[in-house]
Amino acid sequence: MVNQAFATVPSGIPGNPVPFTIHIPDEDIAQLKTLVQNTPIPPPSFYNTHSLAKNGPEFMFGGNRDFIVDAADAWVNNFDWRAREKYWNTFPQFTMNVTAPSDGQVFNLHFAALFSSKPDAIPVIASHGWPSSWVEFAPVMELLAAKYTPETLPYHFIAPSIPDFGFSTRDKLLDTEIDLYKAAEALNELMKALGFNAYIAQGGDVGSGLTAVLGAKHDECKAVHFNNFLLRPSEREAVAKQPIAEEEKFSFAIAEVYYYQGTGYMLEQGTKPGTISLALMTNPLALLAWIGGLINEGGGKSIDDTLEMVSWCWYTKSYGRSLWAYRAVWEGMLRDTGSKLPSPLVIKKPLGYSWFRGEVLTSARSWLEHWFPDNLVFFQAHDKGGHFASSDVPETFLKDVEDFVAVIQTKVKF
Repeated sequence: MVNQAFATVPSGIPGNPVPFTIHIPDEDIAQLKTLVQNTPIPPPSFYNTHSLAKNGPEFMFGGNRDFIVDAADAWVNNFDWRAREKYWNTFPQFTMNVTAPSDGQVFNLHFAALFSSKPDAIPVIASHGWPSSWVEFAPVMELLAAKYTPETLPYHFIAPSIPDFGFSTRDKLLDTEIDLYKAAEALNELMKALGFNAYIAQGGDVGSGLTAVLGAKHDECKAVHFNNFLLRPSEREAVAKQPIAEEEKFSFAIAEVYYYQGTGYMLEQGTKPGTISLALMTNPLALLAWIGGLINEGGGKSIDDTLEMVSWCWYTKSYGRSLWAYRAVWEGMLRDTGSKLPSPLVIKKPLGYSWFRGEVLTSARSWLEHWFPDNLVFFQAHDKGGHFASSDVPETFLKDVEDFVAVIQTKVKF
């Protein structure tokens, strides 16, 4: 059980956080089970019975029928959403309104937090990706809550539902499209509203893009830590002649397969978000096939972990809202065009990077040393872990964050 004293918000802050508890209505849970039970699963075909995990990389066709059959059965008969709610609700959660200075738009942001009572505690904001949520940091927060008391915790750890994901929304949702710059602006305002005018940002996947903006554009962000980068092809090609260590070659091999055969979903979500969101939000089994086909193609996640992700998207009704992230990055990552993909390579502040062997958005250490000759202050490589490192290997992930913060404390005044 997490000590509820971690919910004590620092005194005298500008904002007004409102305590929040996750509770999906019973009728929503019943509706999901009814829809899953009454949805026909298409018959076997060559494409839905062959897969990367079973047959090799030339068979990366997406969703696997056997997986969908097993997952649908588990969703109806075994998966316990209420147990997950109970676990997540052990962590202090809040919602708070913040206003974006650039256009006056009001964001109602949901976030989980562990607040320290130490006057010199360092604020850290950790931003998740897609199709994930703040709960990917729950294992890390559990470790922090077990390791420290509110009186000894060296950090304020903030894990938001990033804008338009999960329970975070905004007043101009139907009128304006946001991008990584606007979303990062809202997160910076969140930290300021909590009284944190100097903080460290961490992120991967979409959170990597948000962290890049925070580090490059917002003075309050004093240092940044990444576990992957969102990069243009030209940015990768510019360092192609840099040496790649032997242990890095596996990551580059799976990255090559991913970019060639695994990015079709990105093009659809980035160019036709209305079509795909309307199609997938009509039925949870359709959403399961789409998301489950993506994250389980290589056998990396369990059925329960996948159902947790898909249930979160379904119950929060956030899949359609969250596609702004792909509108923002597909041109840059797939076509090397457009201006909505912020480059982390322009960051001049202290920067850390955790390299995980199973990461498809990979970079070599030599690349990082080339890009950041003066401000790469932390690098650590790991032979376990992948794209969802904070939940897959939380002990390793947390140690890296703590080691990075220890380095930053010697370089930055908070």
